[in-house]
Amino acid sequence: MDTTTQFVGIVLILVALVALVVAAQVQRRRQQAFALRPIPAYEALPDLVGAAIEANRPLHLSLGSAGLGGNSTLLALAGTELLYQVAQRSAISAVPPLFTVSDTTAIPLGHDTLRRAYQARGLLERYRPGAVRWYPAGPRSLAFAAGLTAAMGDDNVSANLLVGSFGPELALIGEAAHRRDQPLIAASDQPEGQAVAYAFSDQPLIAEELFAGGAYLSTDAAQVGALVAQDVLRWLLIAALVVSAVLAAAGGG
Repeated sequence: MDTTTQFVGIVLILVALVALVVAAQVQRRRQQAFALRPIPAYEALPDLVGAAIEANRPLHLSLGSAGLGGNSTLLALAGTELLYQVAQRSAISAVPPLFTVSDTTAIPLGHDTLRRAYQARGLLERYRPGAVRWYPAGPRSLAFAAGLTAAMGDDNVSANLLVGSFGPELALIGEAAHRRDQPLIAASDQPEGQAVAYAFSDQPLIAEELFAGGAYLSTDAAQVGALVAQDVLRWLLIAALVVSAVLAAAGGG
């Protein structure tokens, strides 16, 4: 890596850090100080939670094969934050959400997510450990997909929020949701799973949108500031690429 590239990288990181601090401070002082770009999935989630509560039916939340200690650790943590925000909203329902995983390391993560959601509402006595279920592990597991489709019918879930690691087996889950008229919002780190999620989801989450759940569904100024800083950094990177391309073309000419 040459000196110029290192310098540009350092400048971009410093600008992102400054944007994060400034955005967080402004957001703390003025609610809704920044207008976040619209993401249909996050706009639809409050209505899905409300419909589940009114119908007295559970929401189905899943991390797929994402777990801790491997390549999917960050994905599992980001997905858990999103599922926590949804579980907290639905904690007032008499029916607990269904939380499914296929990686054994995600089992305690699921329990902690639901426990914190109920505790945040002051309803810890409603927390049910049995709401977290493990199905046969492994990426692209047809057994996991079969277990989920059966649970979706047996528990008569109201809607499905699947954010984590899914492969082509997501098509079986999506088809089951479609047949039962259950709304589906999905996102995956696997290209095949993301393609299926885009085809079957009512409002799919794409790429880094999965990591923005905390900023859209909570009032945490730090998370909003982080999202603003991320957007600033994205545009700076785009500008740097354009400038580099222009300079390269000019130099070659």
